[in-house]
This record gives sequence, C-alpha cells and structure tokens, in this order.
Amino acid sequence: MNSQSLWKERYQAAMTETVKYTRYMANGGLLFTVYFVILYGLVVYGRFLDQLDPSFPGRFVMAALFLILPLYRTSRTFLVEADQVFLLPVLAKLSGFMQQVRAYNAVFGIIRAVIPFLAVVVLYVRTEQTTPFELVLLGVALALFGAAANLSKLEGIAHRTVLLYAFGAALLVIIDMAWMAIVVALLLMVVLHLKRQDHLPLREWIALEQESRDRFYRLANWFVDVPHLSATYKRRRLLSNMVERIPYRAQTTFDYLYVKQFIRSGDGIGLIVRLTLIGAVFMWLASGNEWFVALAIPAFGGLTSFQLAPFTKAVDQHLLTRLLPYGNSVHAKRKIIRFAAISQCIVLTLIGFFLSGSIYVVGGAVLALMIGEYYARK
Repeated sequence: MNSQSLWKERYQAAMTETVKYTRYMANGGLLFTVYFVILYGLVVYGRFLDQLDPSFPGRFVMAALFLILPLYRTSRTFLVEADQVFLLPVLAKLSGFMQQVRAYNAVFGIIRAVIPFLAVVVLYVRTEQTTPFELVLLGVALALFGAAANLSKLEGIAHRTVLLYAFGAALLVIIDMAWMAIVVALLLMVVLHLKRQDHLPLREWIALEQESRDRFYRLANWFVDVPHLSATYKRRRLLSNMVERIPYRAQTTFDYLYVKQFIRSGDGIGLIVRLTLIGAVFMWLASGNEWFVALAIPAFGGLTSFQLAPFTKAVDQHLLTRLLPYGNSVHAKRKIIRFAAISQCIVLTLIGFFLSGSIYVVGGAVLALMIGEYYARK
C-alpha cells in the first residue's frame, strides 16, 4: 500500500461517513431551529451595521478575532487503531500521506478562518480607514493563523506558540498596523515548518483522529442518535452529593439511578444547558418582536423534552438494571422529564419577560409545559 492509495481510501471513507451523518442532521428538528437562529442573527447583524456609528472601534473586534480563532484547534489524520500494526512495514514510505493530511488540515483551518472574517470585515470597513490591498493582507494573515492552529496540533507543537504569535498580530491591528499581521503569520508558518514531524507518529496521530471523530459524533448526537458514540460522563461532585440524599427505599431505586445518569451525562443536564443557551440567544436577537420571544419558550422547551426521551438508554440496557425486582422506571423517568421541562421553562420565561416585558411569555410557558407533559407521558 502506497501513500496515494492509503489517502484515497481513508479520505473517501471519512467523507462517506460525514455525509451520512450530515444528511441525518439536516433532517433533524433542532438543526432547523439552529438555521432559523442563524438567519435571524444575520438580519439583526445587518440592522446593527446600518445603525453603526463610524466611531465604533472596529479594530478591536478584528483584533479579538485574531485572538479567538487560534483558541480552538482540531486535526484529522484518517488513521485507525489497527494501523499501529498494519502500517509498520510501510511507515517509512508514507511521507506523501503525511503531506496530504497536512494540506487537508491547513485548508480546513483556512475555511474556518475565512467565514468569520467575512462577517467582521464589513464592520471593519465601515469604521476604519483601510484599502482593498490591506484587507486582502489581513484576510490572508487570519487564514494562515487558522491553518497554523490546526497544523500546530498535528505536529505536536505547544498551543501557546500559536497564541503568542496571534497576540502579536492582534496588537498590530489595535495600533493601526494591521497590514503587518501578515508578517507575523508568515513567521509562525516558518516556525511550524522547521518543527514539523519527519516521520509519521502513529500513536499520536491515531489519538488525534479518535479525538476528532468523537468530537464530530458528539456534535451529530445533538441532532441524531449515534450508536457507536463513546459515552462521556462528568462527576459533577456538588450535584452528585445532593443526589445521595435520596432515601434508600425500594420505591426510589430508579429515581436514584436516573437522576445520577441525568446529572452526569451529556444527554441529560448538558443537553438542557445547550438548548437553554441557544434559546436565550434567539430570544435576545428577537427581543424586538414579543411574539418571537414568546414562541421561543415552547419551541426550545419542546425540543428539550423530545431529546431527553432516550437519556435513560444507557441505564435501561444494562443487564443488572433489568434484574432489579422493584422500583417504577417509567414513573421515575417521567418525574425527571417534568422537572427538566419546568426548570427550563422558568428560566426561559424569566429571560423572555426581562427582554420583552410582554405577558405573551406566560402563554408560551403554558404551552411549553403542555408539550413537556406530552413527551413525559409518551
């Protein structure tokens, strides 16, 4: 097996899986809500630009973009666990595969940088004196930082190296020398080139691929069920200690199990936090329309109740759980869904009333509770 055939095989397999889950996600109800929030956010952003004061410090927003973009970095290598054995005989001949992996991660980082740049550059042009050539240099510099963030992780280079250069570029933007950011970005790329891996680090790249796949699966799991996703749990010591106060009785067996599962899993309390934050952002964007604010409560409350339905699956499928001779699992599950629906409804109602001051939010809250009760009984 040579580099070209290995790259082609792994890349096609990865893209096939990505397209499959992307199609499932595109048909999910939550994604339509996210689309709507983004589109409405663009409308609000357009209105903000129309009313923008020319004295607004746009350079600080652009500088913040240089600082924020490198904070997140991800790398794909398209390697699997079995490659630790099967690729050993041809390890020295995979330099071409390494170059293609680097090119893929660099292009992905550039795309990730260009999208926010196009959003911010409109504001920057309206508030700062600049030329088209300087804007091109600024965009190229930001794109190089996006590529460098991914490549630094791929090559095992410390994250602080990229952040240090990004801070320097941001400082140049603030002192009105934005065109010099391209020099800093090019210096960073030279540093990455000098510190690149000469031989394919199998174990490290396999771990990077697994991390990237798990991140994608967790994102897809927001919208569709991903069966081979490795479950992640967090201790959440304070909430766990509160659960220990549930009295030990036969009737409360499933109450204890489900509450523990709820507070420790990403499909439980993590789901509520994510959807509540998205709902709050939408309500803030739609604060000028009291009907949108009111309808956001049942919309996001219903999505939460719907997505909470399978959160007990990990407990229910365990053999020891099936052998428990006591407790009412259905009743315990309903209590948790009701508690989640009521808690989220209270938070969103208070946010809605604070943003709009409309009595319509009460009607939205009642509708949200009715939807939550429907899914609790389903």
